[in-house]
Amino acid sequence: MSAPLGYQWLIEQYDLRTLPLDECAYVANIRGGRQSAQQGGQIVHRFEPNYDPGETLAGQIQFALRYEGVNLQVLSLLFEKEGKEELVEWLLDSPESQYARRACFLFEWLTGQRLPIDAPVPSRARYVLAVDPKHHFVWEHGEHDKRFRVTNNLAGPRSFCPLVKRTDYLNDMIRKDLRKSTVETLARYDEDLLRRAAAFLYLKETQSSFEVEREKPSPQKAQRFADMLRQADAHEPLTEERLVELQNIVIDPRFHEFTWRHRQNWIGKDLGHRQQIDFVPAKPEDLLELMGGLLTMSSNLRDDLEEVRDREKHDAQPILDLDFVNERYVVYVPPIDPVVAAACIAFGFVYIHPFMDGNGRIHRYLIHDTLAKAGFTPRGIVLPVSAVILANLDDYIDTLEHFSKPLNRLTDYNPGTPDSPATGNDAVYFRYPDLTRQTEFLYRALERTVEHDLQEEIDFLLGFDRACQSLNGLLDWPDHNLELFVRVVRQNDGALSASKRKSHFDWMTEEEIATAEQLVRKAFSSDPG
Repeated sequence: MSAPLGYQWLIEQYDLRTLPLDECAYVANIRGGRQSAQQGGQIVHRFEPNYDPGETLAGQIQFALRYEGVNLQVLSLLFEKEGKEELVEWLLDSPESQYARRACFLFEWLTGQRLPIDAPVPSRARYVLAVDPKHHFVWEHGEHDKRFRVTNNLAGPRSFCPLVKRTDYLNDMIRKDLRKSTVETLARYDEDLLRRAAAFLYLKETQSSFEVEREKPSPQKAQRFADMLRQADAHEPLTEERLVELQNIVIDPRFHEFTWRHRQNWIGKDLGHRQQIDFVPAKPEDLLELMGGLLTMSSNLRDDLEEVRDREKHDAQPILDLDFVNERYVVYVPPIDPVVAAACIAFGFVYIHPFMDGNGRIHRYLIHDTLAKAGFTPRGIVLPVSAVILANLDDYIDTLEHFSKPLNRLTDYNPGTPDSPATGNDAVYFRYPDLTRQTEFLYRALERTVEHDLQEEIDFLLGFDRACQSLNGLLDWPDHNLELFVRVVRQNDGALSASKRKSHFDWMTEEEIATAEQLVRKAFSSDPG
C-alpha cells in the first residue's frame, strides 16, 4: 500500500489544482532506501516507511525541498490557502533549520506577504540557497535575503520564474560543452568561407522557421526575417517595443499589432460545426505582468553577462579565447546555462502567446537571441535549429504539448462567445512552468545542429567550391548556369534529370554532361582527391 509524500501529499491534502507532476513520491513497504521507476508517464519514487515525515504541512514541505527540489507552482497554490501559521511555528521551533528558512522565504517571495515574525533568524546563521543546485538549474549571482538569511538563486522574478530540473541527460550535455565545440569547429575555417556559410545558415534558418508554420514567405518577408536573425548578434535589450517590431516583420501588415493582445486567443482547428481547442494561452489581463517578468529575466541575463565580461577583462582569464574571423572571440561564464535560459525565455514566450499571430516565429527567434546574448553562438553565425525542428516535428509538437495538453484539461473556453472569458488558464501556470522537457528538446536539437548539421553545411560549401572550380575548367558556362548545374545535380543524387536538361542544359552534349556529373560527384565525395 503506497501513500503520497512531499508535493503529491500537499496536492491531495489541500486539493490543489496543479498540473500533473513529472515526478512524484510515495511511501511504500520496500527495502534499500528508495526506488524509482517510470509509471504512466511519470517517474515514481518510492521511499521506505522511515522517510515518512507524518501528516504535517511542515514535515511534507521539508521532505519535498530535501528530496524533490522546489516546485513554485505547487507552493504558490498552497500558500494561497494555507501555511502562514504552520511556517511561523516551524521557524520559531527551528530558527536555524535551512528548510524552515527556505520555506518561509518562498512564502514571502511567492505571496508578497510578510510573515508575522520579527528577526526570525539569528544573524550568525550562514546563508542557505533558496533552490538546491543539485535539483535545479539556478542563477549563479543570487541576492541575499537578510531576513531569513537565504540567497535567492531563482532564475527569474516572481512574475515569471520557470524551473528546469538537473536530469542526467542535461548534466551530460553541460559536460559535453556544445558551446566550445561550436567555436572550435568554426575556428578551423577561413574568414571568406565562414561568411558564406553564415549567409547560407541565415537563409536556411529563415526558410525552416516558416516551413514549421507551413508557410512559404515572399522573398521580401524572408529577407526581413533573416535580417531580424542577424540582429540577435547586437545584444540589444529585449523590450515590448522590440517584440512588437519583430511581430510586424513576420506578419502581413493587415495583422500588425502594437502592444500585447487585448483579446483571448486559442490554438486549434475550426471544424465549421465546432472548434477543436488544443490550447488556450494566458488571459489578456495577465500579459502585462507575465511578459514584464519574461523581459526582466532576459534583461537580467544580459546585464549579468556584461558584468562578467567587464570582470574577466580586468581580473581573470576566460574559459576559451580564440581568434574567430580575425576577431578576438571569448567564451564567458554565464549566470545560468545558456540553453536553459534560451528554453525558458523562448518556450515561456510561446506558451504565454502575447500576440494574436506571429508567436511561433518569434519564439524560435528568441532561441537565437538568448543564445547570442549568453555567448553560446559566435557573432555572425546562426545555428539552423529550426531545420532540426522541422525534421523532428512530432518531437517538437510533443514537447509543446507536454505543457499545453494538461493545462487545456483545466481550461474552459468557447470561441463562439468571445465576450465570455476563459477560465482555468490562470497566470500561476504560465508564471511557474517546469520547462525541463522543453530544455531537453532544445539541447537535442542543438546537439544535432552542432555535431552534424553545422559541419555538413560547411562541407557542402567546400564541395560546392570544388565543383565550380572543376567545371570552370571544363566549359565556358552561360551566366548562372554553372551554379545551377551543381545544385540540380547535387539534389538529384549526382545526375542531371531529363527535365532539367531539357529546360536549362539542352546546349550540352551527352559527353559533356557525363563528365560534368562525374566532376560534381567527385567534388562532394568524402575523398575528393
